[in-house]
Amino acid sequence: MRNNNSGAIATRLTNPGIIDRLEQDIQDYLHEFGFKIKRERNQSDVDQTRQKDHQAVIFIPTLPYSYSNNKEGDCTTASSNNNITNITTPTTSSGPIGTLHLHIQNESLLPTIGPLLRTLLRLAVHIPPQSLRAILYCDFILDPLHKLSKMSALQQRDHLGRQEEIAARKMVNAVHMLVRNSMGSALCLDMVIVLPCYWRRRDAADDDGKGFLPISKVAVEQAMESNHDACYPSIHLEERIDSCANNIDNTSDGGAESSSIQLSVTTRMCTVRHQPLLFRWLHQIGSRNQSVAEETAHSILPPLTRLNDHEMPLIVACIEKPGNLHRILMLCHQYRHRSTSVLSNLIVVMPDEGERSSGLKQLFQGAIDHFRETILNQDGASVHDSDEDCLPTLMYEGEAVPLLWSRLHQHNDNGKHQDERTSSPQEHSIIGIDLHPNALTLSGYDYASRAQLALMNADAVIFGYESTGIPRNIDDMLNNWVQIPSRSSINLVAAMSIIFDAMFSASYLRRE
Repeated sequence: MRNNNSGAIATRLTNPGIIDRLEQDIQDYLHEFGFKIKRERNQSDVDQTRQKDHQAVIFIPTLPYSYSNNKEGDCTTASSNNNITNITTPTTSSGPIGTLHLHIQNESLLPTIGPLLRTLLRLAVHIPPQSLRAILYCDFILDPLHKLSKMSALQQRDHLGRQEEIAARKMVNAVHMLVRNSMGSALCLDMVIVLPCYWRRRDAADDDGKGFLPISKVAVEQAMESNHDACYPSIHLEERIDSCANNIDNTSDGGAESSSIQLSVTTRMCTVRHQPLLFRWLHQIGSRNQSVAEETAHSILPPLTRLNDHEMPLIVACIEKPGNLHRILMLCHQYRHRSTSVLSNLIVVMPDEGERSSGLKQLFQGAIDHFRETILNQDGASVHDSDEDCLPTLMYEGEAVPLLWSRLHQHNDNGKHQDERTSSPQEHSIIGIDLHPNALTLSGYDYASRAQLALMNADAVIFGYESTGIPRNIDDMLNNWVQIPSRSSINLVAAMSIIFDAMFSASYLRRE
């Protein structure tokens, strides 16, 4: 529903977690861009205190953009299965400052875009959220009747007559999961979803001869309106059409000062590896002097002192969730071609045993064992090599400090000649990644910045917990800090991906 007085789109929210997070984000920084949120309570819930805060309305300010399929306008296009999508973008200066084109190759990957969009919003420090457009191309075909063979004859007839409706409901559910995974941040961007096609069967035995058709915008809008938990009128929906095939232009996004980036999502890890690209892109378009930024990125490279395996710093990650550990292991593994010691230099710090962390070590060790069996062994690494050279170290928070000092001494002794060995703890360079008052700020384009030079010469780089930051006992070890410029803290895996890119990016450029 639209609020005609303010020109904002009112969207009802029913998820308590999203409501709490958006309320905090609006209080912290979104209020200055016109975002508002109001908790509401039905009369029937007056005496039900547990439910009174479970609904709210967020008022999303809008800008005068056009999304009509006007062939005379500039087109942003994407192709999938010979279907072309035409999205008209404004040609005036009021258009988006930046446009993110995300090509999603699988239905299951659409919800994984949520955390990426949340990080995008937080990294866009100097850019109004409404000026960032995210176009999500659903480059896949939904199968609304994949369980048709298991249905009764009556059910088959019913589902065959409602194929587009079922496909639309599946699409709405995927969009809802995307919004949930973004903790509502996706609603604060100018988001466009290019709807996929769906397989269309004539009868139950028509599996081989099935064709595909585009899901209509009307069908998805009706499915949204019938689902009170997933009705998002601020999200713009576009259908796939077979026009403007000869007018493809992915570079025109709405004005001379506009910038765009094209990214493809083929696996779950793509959203993690894309975080540094978004960071660089946002840093450039947020800078008033983009020409200098681009020149600096390609012409100024720092001295590379961390290229050899034995010079890779220790990476200390304080982790509370086993899911984060799996993604971090995969991230380290993807950097194995740059340094084979990334995984063996990873130290995972866990909360001390208690009610909140009971059995956590077993879960973490299980995640590591699964990673070794399914990933490392598939790459040809033997069990011995995996145990000795390729796996991280687990330790509890309370015992971390003496163990970390021991690893630092061992690490430096292995990597330096006898006359270069560090003789005292004060001579170690230990950097915390934190929004600290004295932190050096990481640049998205200057590879000779003080922050990046500090990272490249660090003996250890420490990431804190997502909830409470770096533990106090470990914080006392730090003698330097680096911060990723953002509106608020970003998730652990995204931060590690951006820092890894900063540490290795100069070597990428030099080798090319």
